[in-house]
Amino acid sequence: MALELYAKVEELFLDKEAAYILWSKFIEILKELNVKSVLDIGCGSGEFCALAKSEGFKVKGIDLSKFQVQKAKKRGCDCEVKNLCEVNEKFDAGVAVFDVINYMNKDELKKFFECVKICNYFVFDINTLYAMEDLAIGTLKAEDENRFSVLYSEFEDNKLITEITLFEKKGDCYKKHQKKLIQYFYSLKEIESISGMEILEVIPISLYGSEEAEKLIIVMKT
Repeated sequence: MALELYAKVEELFLDKEAAYILWSKFIEILKELNVKSVLDIGCGSGEFCALAKSEGFKVKGIDLSKFQVQKAKKRGCDCEVKNLCEVNEKFDAGVAVFDVINYMNKDELKKFFECVKICNYFVFDINTLYAMEDLAIGTLKAEDENRFSVLYSEFEDNKLITEITLFEKKGDCYKKHQKKLIQYFYSLKEIESISGMEILEVIPISLYGSEEAEKLIIVMKT
């Protein structure tokens, strides 16, 4: 699974400073909504989950990646491998941080929005066209003592297609892993149409000092 492979290289490419700007904005929004319980959908390695927990929220995390959930649990987060539609609890708010929505096609997204109604509010971010079409394309390389990874991205037909290549050290040799990951661009109009929900607020945000917003944070009443 491409998401599982990306999970193995994510920390090599994640800009922690930019991530903290986004995480902090989500915390601010949750406090303004005066919620207590939060479902972190696509919780990843649990960094936002841990931050929200430290801010006094009761947080439950879910993710499809076993690798990521293991890391989240080590951070002390209440996380498990589960699809949103398998969750039976109710929450004051659900969050999907860092592109979670962009990884779903329209059919998947429609089903997702039906299932997210277990939360009274839903707060999430989506990438802008500028972020996908101009900033994300091209090649990124990163490595540590045991891994070397390359991300090559192209944008076409409103899809950002990223080829993930990972060389992972195994003894004296390196094992190659390669998968393609797709992100879908969605306009606000499409989000409204697919979700059928009320948008309470749209907050443009720049994480990397760009003049144009790279992301939109959307607050919905389910």
